[in-house]
Parts: sequence; structure tokens; C-alpha cells
Amino acid sequence: MKPEHISDALNYLSDETIEETDQVRNRAAASRGAWRVWAAAACLCLAAVGAALLPRLGQQEAPDGLPLLEISMESGGMGFEGLLYYDFSEMENGNPWHEGMELSTLPVFRNNSYSTAGIPHGLTQEEMEVRIQAAAQVLGLEVTGLKEDKEGGGDVPPGTITRITGYAGGVEIEAEANGTVTVDFDTKAHDSLPLPEEYRFVYSDITDQEAEAVLDYLIDQYSALLNFRQPQKALFRDRNIYGELGVDYHVFDAGGDDVEDLLNYAFRKADFAPDDEGNLMLIRLYDALACTEKLGDYPLISLEEARQALLEGQYLTTVPYDFPGEEHVYGGELVYRGSRTEQVFIPYYRFYADVSREFPNWEDSGLKNFGAYYVPAVQHQYLKPGWQWDGSFN
Repeated sequence: MKPEHISDALNYLSDETIEETDQVRNRAAASRGAWRVWAAAACLCLAAVGAALLPRLGQQEAPDGLPLLEISMESGGMGFEGLLYYDFSEMENGNPWHEGMELSTLPVFRNNSYSTAGIPHGLTQEEMEVRIQAAAQVLGLEVTGLKEDKEGGGDVPPGTITRITGYAGGVEIEAEANGTVTVDFDTKAHDSLPLPEEYRFVYSDITDQEAEAVLDYLIDQYSALLNFRQPQKALFRDRNIYGELGVDYHVFDAGGDDVEDLLNYAFRKADFAPDDEGNLMLIRLYDALACTEKLGDYPLISLEEARQALLEGQYLTTVPYDFPGEEHVYGGELVYRGSRTEQVFIPYYRFYADVSREFPNWEDSGLKNFGAYYVPAVQHQYLKPGWQWDGSFN
């Protein structure tokens, strides 16, 4: 593959993939092949973009008293959110939303778990320690030591405790002030945990049946740690620049109503990560709503209305090319954006458009590049004017 092909490929890493790569596979890049190293490099380029796509609260209110939402789309980086497939039918992410859901409103939250400088905060020292002790207890471990990490910046005072690591039988249990808990088995004092021989636990070169089976096993083994009423597998599939189909192992609690399931899928879920030998390296539990404030239930537009808005240019995207037209649009799903650092969590309809024509040097591979386009799912009267952004870079 030519170097310019690899350079082009960096543009197709999705915001969610970048986030999960950083949070779940930060020490397992080699297990997905050399392309993960390139992905890590792309994270640096995309960091400014991800920070720029932050919905913000306006000072004005709608007639019914709900705050108007301002979406700032100032840009300062390279790359765009997208996925690589041979055909869009390969796209799989486990989203519980479907068109049959009868949703008239969805909640919007102010996110208080990150500072203006991107530093995690929100939970107190005591709350983080409680989470560490609870995780150790269900794993049958005893915490023998704690280490505090302190940071400051933006609106967070210097010396603020942002992370605590508990040491238990060689295993490290880390609690962050944003609500995330990580159980790390692969430490200096402990090895990753081997799985029974009948299971394959890898990021690529694995069938759907094998991935489903090993995730079922992990859910069963760590049910007490997950504490989900109805664990639901949410495997995410995408291809790398070499055409290899990879998988990420997510699970969320689907034991509530439609709204609760959507929130759990977006904000309260767990990831399992293998090491290079197919052993269990770490488990990460997310609770991105732990430090939020609910602003209210906002009326929604329909999928059809969102699609029409997309075609009329009322969308958000990091794709820096002209919209390719209706015939190139695929999908349409209701999501909350994946970035944990957004100032306000609001729902969107996400569409994908085939932008492969912008990269003719990919034609020989047969891979297609699908860029992500977002239409706010809340009725647009609740958005401050001028929220659209066309993906151009300043």
C-alpha cells in the first residue's frame, strides 16, 4: 500500500472509534495490527476537532422555559469521522434504537464531568474510593493500597483529585472523577487472564459466532461486576485500511424502557479488551451520566424530518467535502454523540454518506468510505441560530 493511501485512510476514523481506541485499547494497539498505530497518530490530529464539536448552553430560553442549545463548530484539526466497509450492510454497532420506537421527547444533560481544559472531575474522593472497593469486593479481591492523581486547569483548581488507583492482589482498579472504572489485569504484578480454550478473544480475524460466544462468556463470568439487569451485547464492527474486519466488545443494560436503554447504550456500558495472546486484559465500566444535570426533556423531530433537513443542508459533519447527494446517503439512527467531553449531551440522527469518490486511489481496494453526518434530533427551535457546519477547516 502506498504511503498516500495510508494518509488518506486516517481520515476515516470515527469519533466513537477514536474515543474507544483511546479508552479501551490504549495498551492493546498491536493486537489489531499495524493500522492501530496509525489510528493512534490520527487521534492526535482529531483531538482538536473532537473538542470543537461541543454543544453549549445558550443564555436564552424557548417559550416553554427549556434552555436554547448552542452548538459550537469551530475547527482546528484534520481528519473526519467515518467508517470503512466493502458495503454499508456490514455496519454493525448494537444500537438498540429502531424506527418502531415511539419517542416524542428525549432528555438533554449538562455534562459536569470534564473541565474547560478537558480534565475529568465531578466525583469526590470518597465516591471514587467507594467504586474501587465495590469492584474489588465482587471480584473477590482486597484493596491494599491507593494512589491519587491530581490535576488542575481551566475551572478545576490545582490539586484536584481526578483519578484514584486501587491495588488489589496485583490487579489495578482505577476510578476516574468522570465516573469511569477500569479493572486492569495486565500489570507489573499480575498477568492478563486466560480464557478457556474453546473461546477466541481477538480484535480481528474472528467470526460473528466466535465474537458472540466469547462475549456471552465474559458477561456471565463478570455479571456481578457489571450489575446489569439485562445485559445486551453491542458488538461494533469496522474494517481497517487493509480490509480486515475488526470487532470491539461492548455490553449495556437493556433492562429498562426505550429511553433508558438508549441512555445506557450511550453512557452506561462496559467494554472488554483482549491482549495480544487472546487473554482478558481489562474491563472498563462507563457511567458518563454520573456527573450530569438534566436540563429537561426536549421534543424530537422524526427520522423523516431529519433526513429532509440533511438534504437541505441542515446538518453537522466533520467531512470536509461537498455533500455527495441523496443517492449516496445510507443509514439513519438515533444516537447521543460518543464524546465524553461534550458540554451538553443531546440526541442526534446520524446518517452516513459514501464519499469514496473523493479518494480515487482507494478504488483498487474495493473499500468504501462512509462519512458521518449529524442532524440534531431535538426540534430545531431549541437550537440557537447558526448551528450548522459544513466540515470546512479554517
